[in-house]
Amino acid sequence: MNRLHVRIASFLLTLLTAATSFAQHRTDNSYPFFSYLTSKETPGKMICYTPAELDPRVEANQGKLLTSSIRADLTALRPAFDGLVLYGYHEACTPRIVAVARELKYRGLLLAIWNPKSTAEVDGVAALAKQYDGIFNMGVLVGNEGITFKRYELEDLAIAEARLRRALPQNIPVSTSEPLHGYSIDTILKFGDFLCPNIHPVFDRKDLPADKAAQWTREEAAKIAKKTGKPVIVKETGFPHAGGPLYSPTSQSDFWHHYTQAGRIAEAGESWACHAVGFEAFDLPWKAVESKLEIEKSWGLLGPDRKPHAAFRVWKELDE
Repeated sequence: MNRLHVRIASFLLTLLTAATSFAQHRTDNSYPFFSYLTSKETPGKMICYTPAELDPRVEANQGKLLTSSIRADLTALRPAFDGLVLYGYHEACTPRIVAVARELKYRGLLLAIWNPKSTAEVDGVAALAKQYDGIFNMGVLVGNEGITFKRYELEDLAIAEARLRRALPQNIPVSTSEPLHGYSIDTILKFGDFLCPNIHPVFDRKDLPADKAAQWTREEAAKIAKKTGKPVIVKETGFPHAGGPLYSPTSQSDFWHHYTQAGRIAEAGESWACHAVGFEAFDLPWKAVESKLEIEKSWGLLGPDRKPHAAFRVWKELDE
C-alpha cells in the first residue's frame, strides 16, 4: 500500500468513526440546553465569546463598548456558530449581547457569573435567564477557574448556587468551570447538573501535536463523564495559532478538524461528552499583556479585526 492509499484509508476511517459516533449517541431531553447540544437533526455549535473590542480589565469599558461593535462580532461568528458561551455578567454589556444574539437567531446561550460573591452578577444572570426563557436553550456557569486561581472558595460557589436556584427557571441547568486538575476535587465533581471543564493540552500535554492533543482532550472528557455519570461539556480547549513552535494557523485548524470529526457528542458510560464548543471567538491582545504569554492573544478563530483564521472554516463547514 503506497502513501496515497494510506492517506485515503485513514481519511475514510475518520469519516466512519465520526459517522458511527454521531449516529449512536442518544438525544438527552433532560433540559432544553442538553437537547440543543445532543440533537441528531440540528446539533448546536457554540463559541466562547468575549467582545473583540472590549478590554474588561477596566470596568468603564463595558459601558463604552458600542452596540454596533457587538453586532459586528456576532454577525461575523454566526455563519459557523449558533450558540454563545459567556464569561460573566455586567449590566452595561451582557443584556445587549443577549438582545443582539436573539435578533441574529442564535439558539444556545451559556450564561456565566464571573464572581460568585457578587449578588449583582447572580441576580443579573437570573433575571436575564427568566427574560429569555423559552427563547434560548440556556445553561448557567457559576464561576470560571476561581477555585484554581483562588479568586473565591468552594463555599462561595454553594452560596451563589443556592441564591441562583431560587430565582432561576427550573429548566435551566447549572454548572461551574475549572481546569482539568480541578476535577480531582470531589465538590467540583458533584457541583451542578453537568460538568464544564477547561481541558488544555497546550498546558497539560505540551509536546502533543494537534491530532494527538485533540484525541487526548476527548479521552479526558470521557473519563470524567464515566466517573461521574454526568454530562460533560468541554468549554475550553484548542490550539493557538502563534506563541510556540507547535502553533500556527495550520496546526490550529488541524486540531479542530480532528477534534470535531470524531463526533461532537460522544457516549461515555451512562452519560455523554460534548465537543461542540469552540475556543475562542477573537484574538484578544489584552490577555497577553495580562498574562505575559503570547499564546493568550492567539486563541481566536478570528483576528481582532474579525477576519477568520483557517480554523474558523472547520467549524463553518461542519454542517455543510
